[in-house]
Amino acid sequence: GKSYGVADALLLISCRKKCLILCGREFQNSIKDSVHSLIRQRIDALELSQFFEITHDEIRNIATGSRFIFKGVRHNVDSLKSMAGVTHVWIEEADTLSANSWRVMKPTIREEGSEIWATMNPKNKSDILYKEFIACEEAPQNAYIKKVNWQHNPHFQSVLAEEMQRDKSRDHGLYRHIWEGECLEHS
Repeated sequence: GKSYGVADALLLISCRKKCLILCGREFQNSIKDSVHSLIRQRIDALELSQFFEITHDEIRNIATGSRFIFKGVRHNVDSLKSMAGVTHVWIEEADTLSANSWRVMKPTIREEGSEIWATMNPKNKSDILYKEFIACEEAPQNAYIKKVNWQHNPHFQSVLAEEMQRDKSRDHGLYRHIWEGECLEHS
């Protein structure tokens, strides 16, 4: 549900104004590892196909000139420093983002009004984004942090409820991590 919501929001933003949206994850060996297919699916679900041109490695809004590009961060972190014009960054599976990638990315996204969005299921209390935004005494003033779990997912289906109950009865630590968004501990 988190990824659907972010994809939908970024698509709608791209329909309102010209944006350059970098969709990344720490490890992305090919476009198949990216959110490219999810964004393509959401374009169809939102009936926005007439506004978008979809190529193998980019998605363009033909009405506004917005572009979605897809990159792995770990092996491209230095090339991100020279990317100009990025207005939005979406880091999917952000719990895997390394401290080095975050240190490079944070000052690199510098367009006026630019934003970095991170979706993750926290894994370790030592992860860089967990420490900076969740376990911190005071989150940065310009940060919006929202815990989103299965209860908030409009796409949650009965088959998932059954799986959740099995996890809850078998391994409570794993249940809390997968379904309640807690760090993985004592599983």
